[in-house]
Amino acid sequence: MTRYLPFIVISVLLLVPASLIAHNEEGNEFLNANDSAKIEKSANVEFTANAQLVSRYLWRGQDYGHAPSFQPGAELSWRGFTLGAWSALKIAGEGEPELDFYISKEAGKFTFALWDYWSYDKTIRTQYFDYNSATTSHMFEGQIIYSTGERNQFNLMLSSLFLGADPTKSLYGEVEYVREFGKNEIALVAGYQFKGEYYAPHSGFVNIGCSYLRYLWDFGKYSTFISFSLTANPALKKTFFAIAVGF
Repeated sequence: MTRYLPFIVISVLLLVPASLIAHNEEGNEFLNANDSAKIEKSANVEFTANAQLVSRYLWRGQDYGHAPSFQPGAELSWRGFTLGAWSALKIAGEGEPELDFYISKEAGKFTFALWDYWSYDKTIRTQYFDYNSATTSHMFEGQIIYSTGERNQFNLMLSSLFLGADPTKSLYGEVEYVREFGKNEIALVAGYQFKGEYYAPHSGFVNIGCSYLRYLWDFGKYSTFISFSLTANPALKKTFFAIAVGF
């Protein structure tokens, strides 16, 4: 079943039943203009795209060898469901290109997500459907995210690499604080490996970081930005700095 994830998630989105709209307490069958706009927006399929150029590809305290890296992505959203694709393409360095698919569902303050991470090189570029545990380069991850706040946001995440190229099935937890003020955004993050050996050879803090982002120009629903981030992996005793520009 997992080998067909990119196609299954599309089918799931198309088969989700429409939600019911309740009448208000007074029995008025007409919603106000703001509520109607929100429902109409959530009922429509929305497409968004993004891309950034980063000086170094870093993720959860790991250095993936891209220096620099071009990272485009795209999403389709509908009634709380999101189907997306994301890629990391190295411009220089020794890392491998990456192509990821994911599906997520928002339920109140919780988000549930399933990711398929796939790294490849010239020799396995045509072997996307290789899911043999001994040879696959896919990793499947399940995520549970709890978010609260808007301009001052706390995010709590628990994730498990439950299938694929990580035989230790690492368990990772992360807390993030994001503060927006004007066109600026700061973020603080702390990530801990509870189990496994993907992020480090032993349990411990593997991702301690801070970042600053500045929005530059607005083009409708898209905004360009520049960001600076400092990341440390205490378990590996490594520190990284990266700059990114994108929209």
